[in-house]
Amino acid sequence: MLKYLIVGPASQMLGIKIANELGIPHINTEFKKFPDGENYLRLNLEDETILEGKEIIIVQSMGPSASRDQNARLIELFIMIDAVKRIGVAKIILVVPYLAYARQDKIFRPGESEFAKVVLQMINSMEIDELFVVDIHNPTVLEELTCKAVNIDSMKILADYIKSLGAKNIVVVSPDKGAIERSKAFAKHFGEDVTVDFFEKKRDVKTGDITMSGKLSLKNKDVVIADDIIATGGTMSKAIKLSKENGANKVYAAATHALMLQNAKYRILAAGGDEIIGTDSIDNEVSKVSLAKVISDYLK
Repeated sequence: MLKYLIVGPASQMLGIKIANELGIPHINTEFKKFPDGENYLRLNLEDETILEGKEIIIVQSMGPSASRDQNARLIELFIMIDAVKRIGVAKIILVVPYLAYARQDKIFRPGESEFAKVVLQMINSMEIDELFVVDIHNPTVLEELTCKAVNIDSMKILADYIKSLGAKNIVVVSPDKGAIERSKAFAKHFGEDVTVDFFEKKRDVKTGDITMSGKLSLKNKDVVIADDIIATGGTMSKAIKLSKENGANKVYAAATHALMLQNAKYRILAAGGDEIIGTDSIDNEVSKVSLAKVISDYLK
């Protein structure tokens, strides 16, 4: 069956790379925001019949940018799904590297919503066939879907990139105890004997303020601090500062989804970070590792 790839507004570079890896034609979109704030999007094609009965891959991440927030990215995704369904395609595959609201998967305070599940229920209601995400915050939320759902691991390609920078005597530091298992899995890509340690982190559930403490044996070590998401850089910058105070040589801040909001870059570099490394799940200046091949391998 002939495949077409729809390049969503939020994943223009990644979408093209995936289409090239797969060797399939791609279609971009025309999009804008009306004066009242409503989002508009159309598939940039004149003959809809080229998509009839075809397998369609839609690539659309949901990271916020200067021009669109994650709510707009979600609506754009729904518009693209509805457009291809109306046209009459045979199969719909979604590639959503960064799924917005995925961190709202637990109840911390009275009156809250587990909105990650709601977002997936909305996607499920569109009757898609497959969904691929990358390093989702809590993979268990994918159980809300009735279609095939795959959480793709980006750890190896991130580790390979860091090794290519010449990192030596590596210690992987988890930003908190809750991420220790992920950090252990990540460390295996640097070698079986790579040390994994963590700092103690506490977060105020009302204000979001973070405190972090701990003494680790990091003298003359290259430290890799890896997380699934860097948002404002609060957690990462504190972990970097403590690593440097504990004697670290170089400190690499790595994340699958480097959103880099507000003063994140400044915070991380001012704390002593030597390099910020993200994937192109988010299209910005720190997206140094491409997900195109690892995603394409799942789609072939």
